[in-house]
Amino acid sequence: MKSRSKAEPAPYSPVRAVITYLIPAGPVGSGTWRWRFVTTLALFGPGSVPFAVILFLTENDALRANYGIGWAALPAAATGIAVVLARFRPVEAWVLILASFAATLLSAQVENWEPWPLTTPNLLAAIVVLFALGRDRRAWIGAVSWFSYFLAGAYAVWASNAGLFTPQPAMAPLPNGSLASDNLVLGTLLGALAFLIGFTVRIWRQGRMRVAEEEQVAEAERHQRRLLEERTRIARELHDIVAHHMSVITVQSSTAEYRLADLSEEAKAEFRSISDQARESLAEMRRLLGVLRSEDEAGARAPQPGPEALQGLAEAVERAGTPVSLRVGELPEDLPETVALTVFRVVQEALSNVVRHAPGAATDAAIGFADGRVTVAVVNGPAPTRPASREPAGVEPDSQGLGLVGMRERVALDGGTLETGPTAEGGFRVHAVLPVEDRSSVEESL
Repeated sequence: MKSRSKAEPAPYSPVRAVITYLIPAGPVGSGTWRWRFVTTLALFGPGSVPFAVILFLTENDALRANYGIGWAALPAAATGIAVVLARFRPVEAWVLILASFAATLLSAQVENWEPWPLTTPNLLAAIVVLFALGRDRRAWIGAVSWFSYFLAGAYAVWASNAGLFTPQPAMAPLPNGSLASDNLVLGTLLGALAFLIGFTVRIWRQGRMRVAEEEQVAEAERHQRRLLEERTRIARELHDIVAHHMSVITVQSSTAEYRLADLSEEAKAEFRSISDQARESLAEMRRLLGVLRSEDEAGARAPQPGPEALQGLAEAVERAGTPVSLRVGELPEDLPETVALTVFRVVQEALSNVVRHAPGAATDAAIGFADGRVTVAVVNGPAPTRPASREPAGVEPDSQGLGLVGMRERVALDGGTLETGPTAEGGFRVHAVLPVEDRSSVEESL
């Protein structure tokens, strides 16, 4: 059985999507989350409908049976609704908690010792809401909410000691002087702890968001830098190609008046003008090349390779342990040098990726020409092993991930298309199509 990677998201499930409305196990309406420890905690956290129902039923029964409140459904509903509302509106949820607290403070009548004025369900709901305030709202809002309970509890202690509220009948003695004393201490400490835990979760989430944003920015900058570096490299190579043709134009135009007989003075002047403009263009291109090419790139001045160099490249890859089957079909004799260079670079980068990511994999490289287009296809199978490999001679290392970027840029500059992706057999496929314009038609259009 094929196991699913931990990094792979779970498949979408309508049941999970429905659960997110009842339990905050994931984003609302998302069916791709998984059960984890944090997901289990969500059963008792802000927004949990099952937990809210349990608190409502418990609070309603306790207020009727132990506190003598006939209209207990209202404060009990406020307690349950506060838990659900804390997921989206924690401030309004805290108002409901205080309302339930006030109802118990003003209306409770107990004969035995009971938590007063903060009942057990109300205390649990207050903890959940204070946690939500610390997690989802600014720190001062949660601090003010917690302090409001402290003030309400302190007033309950003072009022019960002063006789303003009598939760117990006169014949039943009050344990420890006031029912509210222990209630205030417990609620204050647990509420502060819940708020601090929620605030810690908030800081942790913000830290993860900042790290994720910085990683996205850094990745975008790295991609842009790789793109610019590859475009600069392509510009240097195109310069060499164009410079060659410009040099030929300069030489031919300069010697035309000596090689061709019976030229009129107007024709000689025209050839001299062409020669002067060609020299000026060459000078401008040399200045541009000085900007694009660094001092240590003497190798970039070498003649650029084309399809004729592919056989040597394939042999170098085979010597490195990766078998390559190379087929080069009939190509036009006047194949543009930019297209010829792109053909070589695409095959070079594709083989480099095979050596790096699937060493030893059987690879098939085919170059052909039909209907005015050059096609390049490099397909490799799965790697038999995954050992560390070294780049063979002629295959340039690509530690910065320039391969696909470079291929795509080169093919796009030549007006072609590039398709890359995994194969059904577990390998990888690179397929490029490069249009070749008919030079006679181009000359006629000029």
